[in-house]
Amino acid sequence: MSASEHIAFLVSNKLGDSLLLLPLAHNLLRKGHRVTVFGRQVHALAAWLPGLEVRPIPSEGVAALTEFDSIFQMDVDQPLVIDPNNCPRPLKSLTIWLHQNPVRSTLFLDELRQFALAVYDIEDWSDACELVPLHPERWRQNSKRIVIHPTAGTAERYWSDARFIQLAQRLSRAGYDVHFVAEEREAVAWRAAAKGQPFTVNQFDSLLALGDFIHESGYMIGNDSGIGHLASALGVPTVTISHRPRNMLRWRPQWAAGVIVPHLWLPLRAWRRKYWRFAVTVPAVMRSLRQLQKQEARNSRKNAATAPKLGKAVATETPQA
Repeated sequence: MSASEHIAFLVSNKLGDSLLLLPLAHNLLRKGHRVTVFGRQVHALAAWLPGLEVRPIPSEGVAALTEFDSIFQMDVDQPLVIDPNNCPRPLKSLTIWLHQNPVRSTLFLDELRQFALAVYDIEDWSDACELVPLHPERWRQNSKRIVIHPTAGTAERYWSDARFIQLAQRLSRAGYDVHFVAEEREAVAWRAAAKGQPFTVNQFDSLLALGDFIHESGYMIGNDSGIGHLASALGVPTVTISHRPRNMLRWRPQWAAGVIVPHLWLPLRAWRRKYWRFAVTVPAVMRSLRQLQKQEARNSRKNAATAPKLGKAVATETPQA
């Protein structure tokens, strides 16, 4: 490719995938390219992406992208349907490249790094998502607040309403301030379930407002969903409940510390798919949270042990994704 291009960078309709692709956009910028990011979810977060030009998905489709030198889109079927053999500008597709160049990796961001090196010649790679909240000083200021996101993009990823309530009860008894977050279509049912319970249900008018709330919280627990990736991108540790824990190794939140809740063993794949909700217990989620906290404590002690002695300059930085 030329030394500098104007790249139409189209990200997924899914929040999690959109956030996972943002490091590539930032690396392309540092390489000297002009990058215009298109996406519904990232457009809602545009105020936290000061270094990027962000636009909504063009309603005219691919025909609206002729002003660009090239196009990046992970898949060819979304957010726009693009025919690789009949595209108005050269198309770079991560999915096509991975099909042609299988890589050995358990992390999506590592696959993205290898794609960036091979296709865009990016050697100086950074995994940073680079979300910049308006009040970074409020990061995890409510350290005892735990956000629970009990829903997901598809019903097959939902754990168990009853077990989420049991989990909230146990967390409350342990001294945590528990808050569920839900979208409008689900908030009514969850508020009804919260009556008489030691937790509240929160609904937000915008993705930024939800992000602010999570950014100021201590931990995030939830199903496999984009909200978990948002928490991780904001530096908040996550506990993820997934219907496919092995597959989640690749797609898990990859910025802040995180744990995937283990399942009780089931012998057959058909059983695992059908009964996975019973194989994820409330005690397993509690143990995963404690494991995460122990990991944080070890890292804190390690950082303290290697910190410069008093009287010497200490470099400080605001926690970022």
